[in-house]
Amino acid sequence: MSRWQEPQAIAELAREITVVRRPNPITALYHWRYEIGALLVLPYALFSLFQAAGPIWGAVVLFGIANWLFYWKSARRFVRDRLRSIVVQHRLRTGFARARVCTLDGKLPVILWTKPRGDEVEVTVFCPAGVGYERFEQRRALLAAACFATDVHVYRHHKRANVVHLSVCTARLRKDADDDAVELTPAPRYAGQAEGAALPLPAPFVGIPRAARR
Repeated sequence: MSRWQEPQAIAELAREITVVRRPNPITALYHWRYEIGALLVLPYALFSLFQAAGPIWGAVVLFGIANWLFYWKSARRFVRDRLRSIVVQHRLRTGFARARVCTLDGKLPVILWTKPRGDEVEVTVFCPAGVGYERFEQRRALLAAACFATDVHVYRHHKRANVVHLSVCTARLRKDADDDAVELTPAPRYAGQAEGAALPLPAPFVGIPRAARR
């Protein structure tokens, strides 16, 4: 190992053995905002519903909402995508800690926002000083395994170097552009026809324009 590689090796070793910091209370509340909101809103909504409509009509309303979510495809897809985004957030934070996507003193990146789009979940990450695009690119496979995904694509922000975009592909298989091309079978050749040559017409049709043959 050359003397120019020693600082990088020492920094990498320090990052591997460092203890990951626990988030402060404000950051922890932001991480669990959906679960906290559900625990606060759902009991209050159910209590208000049964108090206003009574137990029978309250059960009828709940059954109608569940039936509506089950049979309306758009609503079912919306709920599924939102739940998938929440799971991806928590799995990414675990992946950051286990894959050592952190600073030398153990500070983790912060997930600012997630947005489902088709079979992918787009994640915007704020990087602390000491973590950048290259670190995410090196740990793509580990982050994909942590999210139960097929792949994780990393993109730079167009203005800020401390913001990184992640695209978590949750589909079973991502098709390449070459896979969409349809393989065409060659046309059968007739006796006496050379490869790539046109089939000779009978004598009565020679010299007649194509439009006049129809």
